[in-house]
Amino acid sequence: MRTVDVYWSHQSPYCYFVLDRILALQAHEDVDVRLRLVQPGVLRNATAFQGRLPIEQDYFFRDVARTAAFLGLPYAEARPYPVEMRPGTVYRAAEHQPRIHRLNHLTLAADEVGAGWRFLDQVTRLIWDGSARNWHKGPALADALARAGLDMDDLQRRAGGNGSRYEQILAANHDRLLEAGHWGVPVFVFDKEPFYGQDRFDQLLWRMGIGAQVQIV
Repeated sequence: MRTVDVYWSHQSPYCYFVLDRILALQAHEDVDVRLRLVQPGVLRNATAFQGRLPIEQDYFFRDVARTAAFLGLPYAEARPYPVEMRPGTVYRAAEHQPRIHRLNHLTLAADEVGAGWRFLDQVTRLIWDGSARNWHKGPALADALARAGLDMDDLQRRAGGNGSRYEQILAANHDRLLEAGHWGVPVFVFDKEPFYGQDRFDQLLWRMGIGAQVQIV
């Protein structure tokens, strides 16, 4: 059994862009794809983002739209983003973060019952494919979980009793990511070798020697 650790953040559309390929790899009978959820970089490495210029955000918006078009994926800017930003700032997170903390804890609750990738299969699309606005309100999130065969109330109960432990898991995953040799997402680690970015997925498959065997449906 070959093992791949996937370092993932809800704030990154590049994680969404590689989702279908991860799910195809996970379906391979000889591969264990382990979800390693981390806090978004703007929360994990806040000081590293404070000096960034608006031109970087401008390029980001151009690149994500272009990448989605290149991959043939539906995409729209998240409304709202999982991370709440300070008004009028670039890459500066607000102090209060209700959406990302809720998402992270629900994701970890799902992963603990063996449904992390099913959770992400539905929730990631809800946030990034342009099909929903205000995905955090009303029944949208619960409906997405139902499509994944999950119950919102059950996950919320699990998450509610494990908040501090889940924060420890997120911190430990961040440390593991750094030990693996990178700091961003998505990162795929196979046999202690990191592959950063959705555009390195083919190199991951090449290194694993199974590229021709992974089919995206």
